[in-house]
Amino acid sequence: MYSVHSNGLELTLATRRLSGPLVPGRHPHLEVVVNYLVRAPAVVLMGLLLVAPALYTVGLGARTHPGLALGCGLQLLGGGALLIVDRRRLRTGMAALPNLFAFTAWAFAAALGLGCLAAGSLVVWGELPRASRSAYLHTAGWVALAIVLVGVALVLAWPSRRLPWLWWPFIVPFGVSAFTSGIAFRLILETTTRGRYFSGVAAERYAFEAVLVAAFVWTWLGLLVGLFRAAILAIEDDPVRAPELAGGPPWLMPIRLWTQVRPVASVAFLVVAVAAARVFDAVLGAVPRSLQHDVGTATVEWWRLTSACEANSCGEAAAYALPLTAALVLAALFAQDRINVRRPSGPRPLRPRPAAWHERLPLWRAIPRWLLVGVAVLVVLSPIAELVYVALHGTAGPKAVDIHAVTTDPALRDALRTTLTVAVPATVMVVAFALPVAHWLAAARVRTAVPCLVILTVLPAQMYLGALQRVIGSSGWFGTLVPLIFTHAAAGLPISILVLRGALLAPAYTPAADALYGLASLRTIVARLGAVVPAVVAVAVLEFIQVWNDFFIGLLVNGTGGSPWSLLLWGYTRQFDESSAQLATGALVSAVVPLVLLLVCWRRWLVPGLAGGARI
Repeated sequence: MYSVHSNGLELTLATRRLSGPLVPGRHPHLEVVVNYLVRAPAVVLMGLLLVAPALYTVGLGARTHPGLALGCGLQLLGGGALLIVDRRRLRTGMAALPNLFAFTAWAFAAALGLGCLAAGSLVVWGELPRASRSAYLHTAGWVALAIVLVGVALVLAWPSRRLPWLWWPFIVPFGVSAFTSGIAFRLILETTTRGRYFSGVAAERYAFEAVLVAAFVWTWLGLLVGLFRAAILAIEDDPVRAPELAGGPPWLMPIRLWTQVRPVASVAFLVVAVAAARVFDAVLGAVPRSLQHDVGTATVEWWRLTSACEANSCGEAAAYALPLTAALVLAALFAQDRINVRRPSGPRPLRPRPAAWHERLPLWRAIPRWLLVGVAVLVVLSPIAELVYVALHGTAGPKAVDIHAVTTDPALRDALRTTLTVAVPATVMVVAFALPVAHWLAAARVRTAVPCLVILTVLPAQMYLGALQRVIGSSGWFGTLVPLIFTHAAAGLPISILVLRGALLAPAYTPAADALYGLASLRTIVARLGAVVPAVVAVAVLEFIQVWNDFFIGLLVNGTGGSPWSLLLWGYTRQFDESSAQLATGALVSAVVPLVLLLVCWRRWLVPGLAGGARI
């Protein structure tokens, strides 16, 4: 139908618009080979270090605990049915069910999905031991806190979206590792109670749970507020979406705002929920070892199980990781359906130079806002101030501390060298391997690839770290840096590919789409590549910070030998009172590099790269 053959000449009708100059092509077989070669490293790395160990863990857990695996399978089956029903409703709405038969089929599928999900949850709950149930309840509480945190961030972002320079104190906590934030808030508790804590064990447990909650909120709230502020400003700059947000009754403004920022809110919830489901680093940094079992989450309990198991008897730990994986996979797939980014209808107008505060608001209205900003800055920076105070004075009262001796400690110097040795190659590998795959997915629009990448993004680290730890140990690589570099690169590839793919996507029949398919002039292609530079820089910065601040993957893959920053600081926490000054100093030094990267790159690259070109 679309081809004509005549005298050995084949003419094919183009099914889409052609544009741009004619470019000499290469042999099609060579083109295919080159394309596969440039995409192969990312696929091989994720397949060997993520997919294969995860499949092995599933098989091991199912053989060891078939009842628990059956419950997780029922959960996935029921959640999948609900996902199909929900996708039908999102795409066509209830108007696509015009007759009784169609509505009955839709309701039956929804009821069947709910039934399977409920039955699977009951089976999982019955198969879990009592201690594991408590850990999973703690994890559920952390995920609920993530939901509340996203809502609070949106509420704070709307009135503060026009306040200048509020972004920099809010993003400071995100550059501090979870381990360091746990240390900072434990030091605040030490200073407040003068090391006495509370009389009862229960009160002491609740106090440390409050420390963990405060550290988690401090780490993530500022980042969420910054992303929501950028998203709201981008909406107000869009000539089509801005009237949708501003028009209508004022009392419906929260509903309109939620509708507009729902894609960003889904991404934010997904990221924070994965962090909440893990909560490992802060527990080991902030909580004494005697209380870690009582306040720990599912990840802490899994670490305890896998540390106690023998080389050939880790089935219980593998089975224990299955319910968390099933829950995160379902949450990620449901969130993916709501990440339906609406692109601006035309070129974004240039925002005029913001006027000075006294030109925008009367003095009597500006003073309360600046007071609010000042209070926010004090709250955000107080844990950093606590680390500085303890580094100078310790926790046992005023005493001289040789800061120079601490900062020139050979162990700290070796930890810095080790962390750089791991972070730089892993970041380079992630960017170099992710770009070809992201370009291919943006041009080919492969439907099944994106859900698979979403699943790998939220895949709990315990699904692949246990198997990798045994393989690395048996091969004699344990304690070396090469497995750690490749593991970090594999773990960072899925989210990096998704971010870069989103930056490369373009509406059809536009110069950006022509550049994506290679049908434009060299100037247009270069301009398109320049437009995704913020996304590339954002991926590189976030991957570097994640590797720099890592504790969990380094502990499982590399052990305590050749320890990066967090492992070195973990050694100090075992003598918390005696080593408080060294601990605070090391925590401050470890936070310098990620904080500088965040402050330098946030406005120019990170926010435009993650929020589709928005600026704050």
